[in-house]
Amino acid sequence: LKPDRYYPLHSTKAIAYPYRTYAVTFSAEAQESPITHLNVNWRKMELSWESSMNFSKYKCTIMNWDMEEMEKEVNRPLCRFPVELYMPLHKGVFFIIEVPNTNISKKCTFLHGGMNGSAIENFSCVVYNIFLMNCTWQAGKDAPADTQYFLYWQNSR
Repeated sequence: LKPDRYYPLHSTKAIAYPYRTYAVTFSAEAQESPITHLNVNWRKMELSWESSMNFSKYKCTIMNWDMEEMEKEVNRPLCRFPVELYMPLHKGVFFIIEVPNTNISKKCTFLHGGMNGSAIENFSCVVYNIFLMNCTWQAGKDAPADTQYFLYWQNSR
């Protein structure tokens, strides 16, 4: 092993998102990566992180299970992907953060999930005069009483 070089190992953890659980796989390095505390804001389609070292550029990639990807180069620890990103996210996505011209990177996988029996039931939407859409559903039969569901709308191609 060479000093100052990062070697990938893999570990799997679970993180809690309000009333949902996501399985997350982080890559770990032989030396601790300076990139930590990855956070995803699904509503804004933002990926943020912290770095213990100052870098002038980062490259971040979002990739779905069908290997469709989008890359961005940024100069701070925040990547914004278009909210209207035409990429199916319901199966989960991979995020990769790299520091160009180094061996430093951080990879993680976000898999949507939830407690068995907590998925919504009887989902339906009615569109009125093209301008109004009303959607209704019932909580899953085994969902805790304080479960909250959020509906996000996305343009189709």
